[in-house]
Amino acid sequence: MLEGGGPLLPTEEPHLTPEDVGAGLRLACQIKLRGDVAIEIPEELFSIRRYAGVCEALIDLTYDTKLVRIRLTEPASIDFRAGQYVQLESPAYGDNPEPVYRAYSMASAPSRHDAIELVVRRVPGGICTTWVHTILREGDTVCFNGPYGDFLLRETDRDIVFVAGGSGLAPIRSILYDMVEKGVRRNAAFYFGAVAKRDLYCVEEMQAFAEKLPGFRFVPALSKPAEVDEWTGETGLITEVIDRLETDPAEKEVYACGSPGMIDAVEKVLKAKGVQGERIYYDKFA
Repeated sequence: MLEGGGPLLPTEEPHLTPEDVGAGLRLACQIKLRGDVAIEIPEELFSIRRYAGVCEALIDLTYDTKLVRIRLTEPASIDFRAGQYVQLESPAYGDNPEPVYRAYSMASAPSRHDAIELVVRRVPGGICTTWVHTILREGDTVCFNGPYGDFLLRETDRDIVFVAGGSGLAPIRSILYDMVEKGVRRNAAFYFGAVAKRDLYCVEEMQAFAEKLPGFRFVPALSKPAEVDEWTGETGLITEVIDRLETDPAEKEVYACGSPGMIDAVEKVLKAKGVQGERIYYDKFA
């Protein structure tokens, strides 16, 4: 906000860093306008639009998670930044009388402009996830709008801690591809939490990034491995694994993506280890 808007409200303060306040950022959902204001709209918001495409591939990643590849038709290309998301349209079907929109992070490299990939984990009773998992077929028309979001890798030289659970792998996958293509050379660890081995996916792909990104390591962890898993990797909640392995993270940047509960727990653990709140970036999948 450039002018007007009144003083910062108590309901805004917990959500804005000192840097945000200094830059004039405000929470539009909290401010009640009582006079003229002057605002600056980020240029990237003007690139948001509606897209149509064709479902080019539906790939089972696990028993409840699919990768959806959408080849664009109208328009035929998209520009987005690694870490951003789109609003996927689920058309009317069954007892759902009208289209609904749900947010999904793009999992593909932004250098590919003719298609996007999404990771969709089935939620019992979820309108959009049920449509993707039971109705959508290859060759079907798919619509979405976007891109949105600022879950973006900051341009610094700090070491990185990536954390994800479930479909939270999607934006980090996009960021890693982007790092490879741009030649980013920063030490990074990616902690990926799952319950059992059947919940893990893209493991070989993530491990392959270690050959392309010097200083990168992938650390999958299971909280409740089954006996049949014969698991020899890290075990426990992902926060416990991070607490064990991240012995000196105070100067690192953290990028966490997944459920609100997981992210809140990760934030608590890393703040206790000295990581400043303004260097913890997250995308909560609520």
